[in-house]
Formats: sequence, structure tokens, C-alpha cells
Amino acid sequence: MTRIDGGYGKPYNLDTMKILEVKDISRKETHIYYRRVFNGTAVLELMHKPVSKRIEFIIETTPLGKKNITVSLVDHVEYPLMPLIHGLRTKIAELDAEGALP
Repeated sequence: MTRIDGGYGKPYNLDTMKILEVKDISRKETHIYYRRVFNGTAVLELMHKPVSKRIEFIIETTPLGKKNITVSLVDHVEYPLMPLIHGLRTKIAELDAEGALP
């Protein structure tokens, strides 16, 4: 069981959140070739209940080839954002490495 300190000294149980999948991914057209903008739906398991939330994410490639991933949640989520964003970045990086993004 992984825990970090939450607000007011209360711990968060991070094992209650799983990212099941990122689906309905569509790519927005941009004029900047090194920046790809996507919309999608993240299917999460929060407190052992499946929840779908809309997300927007950007994959920006630096001149040295490193990819920076920025994730924004369109819908409100009743869960600490830092572990959720970190998990989504990891999942999106896996999808990009597999070539599963449009």
C-alpha cells in the first residue's frame, strides 16, 4: 500500500486509483510540427468504481528528441491530481511508444 501525506496531515491511499485505458483519442490539427495536441477519454478506477473523464494532452518534442507530455483534465475529478496526472502521463507515453496514437 503506497501512501503520501495529504492535506491536513491525512494520508492518501494511492492503491485506490488505476488507469484502465485512454480511449476516443482524436488529434487536433496545429501548425507547429513538433507539438501534437489530443483529446480523449480516460477510463479510471477510483475507489473501486469505474469513472470516465475527458482529458486533453499535448506531446511536445524538444530539439534533442525528448518528449514532454502535458495533461489537462476537462472534467472535475474527486481524487488528488498529482498521482492521477503522473499515471496518465505514463499511460500516454506507453501509447505513443507503441504507435497507438492517431
